[in-house]
Amino acid sequence: MLSRAIGLLLLGTGYTWLGICDGLALQLEQVKERKEAACQCRGAAEPTAEILASAPVAMSLTLQKQVNEVAVFFGARDRKKFVQNLSLGDIHITDDGKPALHITEFRHQQDLPLRVGLLIDTSGSVNPRFRFEKDASVQFLRAIVRRGRDRAFVMGFSEETRLWQDYTDDPELLASSVAALRNGGGTAFFDAVRIACDKLADGETPDQTTARVLVILSDGNNNVGHTTLRNALETAEVRDVTIYAINTRVESLDPSLAVATAEGDRALKNLAIQSGGRFFSTMTAQGMGRAFTDIEQEMRNRYVVFYQPEGLVPNGRFRSIRIVASQPGKHLKIQARRGYYATRVANN
Repeated sequence: MLSRAIGLLLLGTGYTWLGICDGLALQLEQVKERKEAACQCRGAAEPTAEILASAPVAMSLTLQKQVNEVAVFFGARDRKKFVQNLSLGDIHITDDGKPALHITEFRHQQDLPLRVGLLIDTSGSVNPRFRFEKDASVQFLRAIVRRGRDRAFVMGFSEETRLWQDYTDDPELLASSVAALRNGGGTAFFDAVRIACDKLADGETPDQTTARVLVILSDGNNNVGHTTLRNALETAEVRDVTIYAINTRVESLDPSLAVATAEGDRALKNLAIQSGGRFFSTMTAQGMGRAFTDIEQEMRNRYVVFYQPEGLVPNGRFRSIRIVASQPGKHLKIQARRGYYATRVANN
């Protein structure tokens, strides 16, 4: 495990905060208590789905003390192939336009445990593809979760977000919960993203460094709920979550759906790209299987680098991150989060 006595801001395709002020911890605990108070459980013969609170949450997540270490998860490709043999000497990092003062640690993500959230749109708008979405999801979970090492949960959402299977390292329990999903109703998409990102950050201790990944199956439409796209994006940033979004939209020639289609596509793409993940456009059954395979391979072929930036001041300003990698005879492309805020203030 990577222990840090100092405050740590983990950024890149994911980041986490350690050593942040007690006031922040108290605020987050209060939010958690409000969510738990709003939960209801329905008993049934099939797996029980816990209904999670989707009421508005007044976020005031402020970094009030300076941090002097940043961590970035990133992937590297040579054209379409993953590069698995990067060394510290192959990479160069600039933070806010200045070279990193010191790289303190560099490792392959395969060494780290995974936290995976599978968030499935169960609203009426996804009905035509719901069956093969579930089949592809089951195969993905069986492939990605390593017993005794990784943990995953399954959430479904329409007007409400429901936890169908809490954290487990048992792929069969996860598969059973996916099979139990039923669809219908409106779509509180941004509420669901916020809740799922919060869930991915629950329960970790300060000495843990975990890759947090949210896989979304949705058409991106949002027609009910309290959370905006900006709120959802900021929650993903605060919770160090990398988002992979698979668009489940069915092509339509109906002009009345054009605006909703464009907005849904844009929301999914923004969530994925800004968090350092990937966006997969409209899928056939076969294409969805390939998307899950690509996500699995990418999750196992990322790196994490810890570094100290120059002149880091908690003034709320956005600081860009740029990672360049080079190896002889290769044209390497880096996929990482685009930057971070030295101070985080998010308000609804």
